[in-house]
This record gives sequence, structure tokens and C-alpha cells, in this order.
Amino acid sequence: MTWNPQRKTLVHHFIRAARGGQAPTLTKPHSHKSTTNLVRKAPLPCFALHGHHFGRIVGSSHCVDDAHNANTDRFTQTKVPTPSDFHSHLCHRIRCARERVVLASLYIGVGSNRTQSSVDSPNDHWCKEDELLEALKHAASNPNIHKIQILLDANRALRKVSYTKTSHVHDGHPSIQSHSSVSRKNGTYSAKAVHSELTPFFFSSRGENRNGVFLFPVNNLRLCSLLPSPLGEVAGVFHIKAYIIDNELILSGANLSEEYFTNRLDRYMSFVNGGGGLVDFYADLCDVLSRYAVKYDNALDDSNMLSLLAAQYTSTKKQELEASLMELFNGERRGSADLEELDAKSVTNPIAYAIPTFQMPQSFLGRPLNFPSDSTITRQFMETALEHDSSASVRLSSAYLNLTPSLLSILTKFGRNTTTKTIDNASRHHDLDPSHHGFAYILTAGTTSHGFAPKRGSASKQSTGIVGKIKDSIPVAFLILVKQVAASIIARGGKVLLYERPGWTFHAKGVWITVGNEDRGSTLATRELIDGTSSLVGTIIGSGNYGARSEDLDVESNLVLIFNDSTTDEDGMSSSCIKTSVAADWNDMCKHSREFTDVDGTAERRSKVMNMVVGFLRRFL
Repeated sequence: MTWNPQRKTLVHHFIRAARGGQAPTLTKPHSHKSTTNLVRKAPLPCFALHGHHFGRIVGSSHCVDDAHNANTDRFTQTKVPTPSDFHSHLCHRIRCARERVVLASLYIGVGSNRTQSSVDSPNDHWCKEDELLEALKHAASNPNIHKIQILLDANRALRKVSYTKTSHVHDGHPSIQSHSSVSRKNGTYSAKAVHSELTPFFFSSRGENRNGVFLFPVNNLRLCSLLPSPLGEVAGVFHIKAYIIDNELILSGANLSEEYFTNRLDRYMSFVNGGGGLVDFYADLCDVLSRYAVKYDNALDDSNMLSLLAAQYTSTKKQELEASLMELFNGERRGSADLEELDAKSVTNPIAYAIPTFQMPQSFLGRPLNFPSDSTITRQFMETALEHDSSASVRLSSAYLNLTPSLLSILTKFGRNTTTKTIDNASRHHDLDPSHHGFAYILTAGTTSHGFAPKRGSASKQSTGIVGKIKDSIPVAFLILVKQVAASIIARGGKVLLYERPGWTFHAKGVWITVGNEDRGSTLATRELIDGTSSLVGTIIGSGNYGARSEDLDVESNLVLIFNDSTTDEDGMSSSCIKTSVAADWNDMCKHSREFTDVDGTAERRSKVMNMVVGFLRRFL
């Protein structure tokens, strides 16, 4: 697609929607009334990005500084980063940190108990969690580092797990011997493992203010303590994944444990040189959240910590948290309320705009947040594409496909009314011409690549006990949900894809919006691919899974990235190279996926009881 004024207008519509502007009313094409009664005082912040704000996730064993990572000689992400690349990049950036290390995650792996393993198993190598913990220890010893802040979910960080064993490779496929396969008597929990590596820093003169390991409780901790692990997480978790080292921010859906460093597929995006203010914004978000979390004290055991957390989270404290979040996400104070003002601040047009979102469960505050939530922004982003370009397509990836009715309703507006039989016949006779219609393409984990699928060599152990049986049934439950989604998506000409890659699990999530007739793939059979980059107008990356559980129970943050197809920016760079990297994320996942067509359930028919159980539990999946 060539650059034209209409495309610039479309970009402005997308930015307005992503910042919490009124969503278009699809039933009345010319109306601009909001479909949602939002209560807000200001739009969400918006950050203008240039070429030098985008970094690469490199798997090099060499430490890279900001200048090198910014790729001043032009951004080139030649391949899709792997979990190993993510691990290597993160560890070396932490080891070479000069000012600050801020990590927000569900949890951090406890490592292999290096001291004990060196005595009992001298031939064992360190696991990748050990390398991360050692990198944190190295950063803590650097006298120039003034800030080390670790923000974790309270329940998960206090769940005792066994030490992780060394990663191995079997039959060419990576696998991990860890946690559930050995006794937890020889183990610890995330908060303690991380705190022990950083204790000298925390007890130094630098260990004041917002430095420390902070535990954020999302829901009723007494309920969490009553439920057997890991079922306590059904009450909700702190799910944000944002990793800040100096002036670099890495956004991902990946946690910081062995499988996410080895064979659990995810997405990663690096913003460097401050990201036009985006890096400091996420650092400030972590500051706000840690201010209302509880600082971990190694002198207390896990049960006492849970009691302390439950006692400190009063309604007054939650109201103060909400006020701080509203202040932070006030776009009139954090950036600009007007797009033209953003453009005017730059020598030439930015190549992209970044809008951070946030979501907190209503049950936590007792009411919705007083600014647009992440799920609202996601829906408005898609509605805008539908309203302003009939050729718009949406691609959505989720580790756990459990779409809310409102999101599914929007997705089924893409494409056109037809039947499965008609689609099959049209595809065979090349009569399904997608050039005048956009479609919805959904990608999620297959049963073998599902995060709850039995691990290699441990299926027999996982199937024992009530917790093991529940975990083993989760992939089947999600397959039932996939069928429900597929029935609607396929009937509109879209596709549902299942990621099935031997030895791997799937955890990637995101949204890709494309417009224009160029977005058609090489053939009708592969039209789910993003063919070229001119059609790509925006993406969403972050922690959210776009499901009922993510929307109703978890604390999430995503980033909406909207591409500005200007000729060049102040670095002499266009958005095409960034879009190539973003498109490759989706296309690479499709290479290891198969199309789901069993909407009638003939291959995987389950009992009525199982369907009833899924219906009852879907809010927690």
C-alpha cells in the first residue's frame, strides 16, 4: 500500500481509539457515539517513537550497551528471538547495568540451589534460572546501581517449589527436569530465592525508598491459602511482564523461569534510549504498584507474609492506589493530549506511536478503574478497523483461548456471512476471493503444546491426586472452548490455528491489525500470513491473554503500537523494518501451526459433564 492522506487519517483514528477515545458505533456507520459509557478525565498517554527507540533481542554472549542495542546503524531484527535469546539478552543486560534494574513478573525461578547441587551432583551444570539470579547478584555488587526493584505476584512468589534441575535436550527437543518431578522438601520460593541474592544491596545505604522485592496481592489471600497449590491462583494474579534495565524496556508475556528461557514460546519487544519516555513510564508504573504492595522480609515465613499482606490491604489503601494510577495514566500530564502536538515535537514524523494500557480486576477495588481498561482499548482498536476500512483483518494470538462474549462478538464482524461447507467448497474452487473483505485469524495452543500438557516423562505423576487430574484436564477444557470460537470464526471465512511443535509449549499473545489488499498471503491456503509489511498498521504486545480470566481476575498491562507510514523519521528510518519484525512474530508461529476444522467435535467428542464443567469454570481459565 502506498502512503496517502487517507492512511494518515486512519492512523489518527487508531490512536484516538487506543487512547480511550470514543469507539465507533458499528450499527450506525456515520455515528461517532461511544458504544461504552466510559468515565475518564483524560486520554491515555501516547509516546512518539523513532528508529533509535527500537532495540533488538540479541542472544550474544557479549554485553551490549545502550548505543549498540539501539542499533544506530539501523534497526535489523534478522530473526524472531527465541526463549534462549531472551534469556541471554536479559542476563547480560542485567550484568552490565549501570543505574537501575526493575523487573515486574508473575514470578522468578528459584534456580538449582547451586551450593547444594555442587556438592551432591558435581557433574550438573547450572540451569538458566541460576544464570539470571547470578546476574542479579552481580548487579547488586555494582556500586553505581542505585535502584533494584523486583515486583512479583504475592501468591505465586510465596508458593514453595523444588529446585530446578539442569536443562537437557532429548531427541533434539529441549526439556526441563524441575519442580513437580521432585520432592518440594528440598526447595524454596521465588521471593526468598531472589531476596537472598540481593540482600547485601538492600541492606546497604542504597537499599532505601523503592528498592526491594515487593509482593502484590490481587485477590483474597485467605482463599488462596486454603486452596491447594497451584489452584490458589484462580483467585487472580499479578500478571504484568515488564523488564527495565537502565534505559531499555523489554515487554513480553514471558515469566522468568527455566521453561520460558528454553522451550516455551513467547513474544519480546525491546525499547531503548528511553523509548521517548516509555521506559520511564513503566518504571513509574512499577513504583506506583510497589508503593501499594508489601516489601518482602526474609525474616518472615510464607504463612506470616500472607497474613501481613491481607491485613495491610485496606479499602483506603486501594483508593490511594487507584488515585495514583489515574494520575500516572493521565495523558495530558504524561505526554500530549493532542496528536499534532506530539508530531510537532519531532523534527520529522515518528515511525510509531506507543500507548500503554492497564487492567485491574473489579473485585480488587470493588468497582472498575476510573479510566479505560486494557480490554476496552483492545475492543475499540478492533472496532476502529472495522469502521474505517472494510479490508481490515485482525490476527489474535492467545496462550489460553477463552474469549469473552464481547470480544468474540467483535471478531465475528470481520469477514462475511457464510457456512463452513461454503468456505470449504469456495477454497477448493478458488471462489473465496478475500480481496474485498478482511478476516479474523486466531492462533492458540494445541493439546500437545498447551502449557498444562503433561511434561515429558512425568505424565504418570501428574495424573495422581486431585490437583494433577485437574491440571491434566485443562488442555481438553480449552479444546472445547476452541471449538466454540472456531464455529463462529470459520463461519465468517476466518481461520483458527493450533500451535503444535514437538517439545515446545505455547505462551505467545498479541493482536495484529492489517488493512489493504496486499495482505493476502501467497495463496488462499496461507492467507492467514501477513504478506509484506505495507498492510500492517498496528500491534498489541504485553501480558494479557484476551480471555475471561485475564479480563476479570488478573492485573495486566499491554502496549498498543501504531505504525506511522511517514517516509522517514529523524534517523532517516521508516517503519517498514520494525513492521517486518512484528509481522515475523506472527508468520513464524503459523509455520508450526495447523488449521483447526473439527468444529463438530467428531475427533474429540467429550461428555456432557465435561462441557458443563467447562461452562462453570471458564471464568477462571
